[in-house]
Amino acid sequence: MKQLINLFLVFVLLQPAYAFSESEDLKILVVGAGISGLGAAKELHDSGYEVTVLEARNRIGGRIYTDRSLGFPLERGANWIHSNKLDSNRLMSLKEELGLKTNITVLSPMGFKLFDKEGKVINLSEEDFEKIEFRIGLIAYIASYIKPSATLEDGINFLKRMGLLSFAPNAVLQAIIQSVELGAAEDEENIPIGALVSEYEYMENAGDDEEVFGGFDQFTSHLSKNLDIRLNSPVSKITYSSDGVEVFANDKTYIADAVVVTVSLGVLQKNLIEFIPDLPVEKKEAINNISWGSVNKVIFKFPYNFWGDVENFFIEREDRHAFTTWLSNEVMVNEPVIYSFFSGEFSRNMEKETDDYIIEEAMKSLRVAYGDDIPEPEAYLITRWGMEPYILGSYSAPGHNQDDLKLRTELANPIQNKIFFAGEATSVLEYAFTHGALNTGLREAKKIKELYPLVLQSHPITVINNSATIEWE
Repeated sequence: MKQLINLFLVFVLLQPAYAFSESEDLKILVVGAGISGLGAAKELHDSGYEVTVLEARNRIGGRIYTDRSLGFPLERGANWIHSNKLDSNRLMSLKEELGLKTNITVLSPMGFKLFDKEGKVINLSEEDFEKIEFRIGLIAYIASYIKPSATLEDGINFLKRMGLLSFAPNAVLQAIIQSVELGAAEDEENIPIGALVSEYEYMENAGDDEEVFGGFDQFTSHLSKNLDIRLNSPVSKITYSSDGVEVFANDKTYIADAVVVTVSLGVLQKNLIEFIPDLPVEKKEAINNISWGSVNKVIFKFPYNFWGDVENFFIEREDRHAFTTWLSNEVMVNEPVIYSFFSGEFSRNMEKETDDYIIEEAMKSLRVAYGDDIPEPEAYLITRWGMEPYILGSYSAPGHNQDDLKLRTELANPIQNKIFFAGEATSVLEYAFTHGALNTGLREAKKIKELYPLVLQSHPITVINNSATIEWE
């Protein structure tokens, strides 16, 4: 008998120092399968939570949409890994993990070939270019303290009146202004000086912008693996109490301990999801007052390359938004492809026009720089993100005459620790960025893990020198 007991003790002592019971099941719902929703879902799933993702569309990715209809990957939505030197950029670690190859894109107008409205190439020294950018940055910095309500347009006009931009060709000023507008998804008259300063300070040491060979959707495909994702499941109503949440999608009701809402700001502003009880006043004010921008693209595939080895070019037009900024995609897809993207009110107006009208207006711009003999496009893609029923826009914009920090912080605040909010609009510093959207999903997953820890009951076993001696009487 004593020998049997000793054998039993040896078996026990060879086990881990702590044995755990099975964890308690905690059900978490995620609304939206964009990168913020997928990031939150994967983090929770990998941590042992039971997670279901409800996606209104018939695909994952949200505003990440790699289109392969022409036989190669083209980005309708998110195009770059921005800020590649930031430690907080989780896309860079994912890129390394997946072994993805990228191409650094120069998005500063300094790296563009510039045409004036007569089609003549503008050659401006790097020194003069830097002087222009420095003066715009300086007046923006000063104005952000003296007159926080000032806009980018106000700052540019002041510099012009003072004669401090007299040496700058109009095409150069247009290119710089539109570069800012595209980043902000708004027009200069709506871009606050303070936001411009904050963006400059953020981007100063942020690094470069990288395009992903093979498609940006490789990130979302990776994050979605092994997740329970229900496509074609638009959420119409969320009810919540101290006991949990009920989420209604189509004719189904999902019951969970908590829900992470990652839909676009446009969806929230249109009240496409009913909350019961109603959202707090502060939350609704945040939703309605954060600016919601517009950016779209027209993508052309031509029978041959007529623009040469130029990666990016800008064409001056009477309306600087009218298909003036162009980027070549040839390096990425090995095809003669270029695209133009545009923002603000011009973008919203173009969404209402026909494909034929948009193509002709875009071609007018290209003919200014490259002549009337350029070929017609063989194929094209045109985005209308404002008309996408479960997107309704592009990304949030810096707000004018409002406390952007306060609004975004409020938008991110959970309700009764039952409803959590993620998405680029909930980020204070990294809004409009894809890595910012991903970070907000991870942020909310962390909150949930802290508030709803999985229950693990430990049973300690004393081990002394990896052996035990027990004398039985």
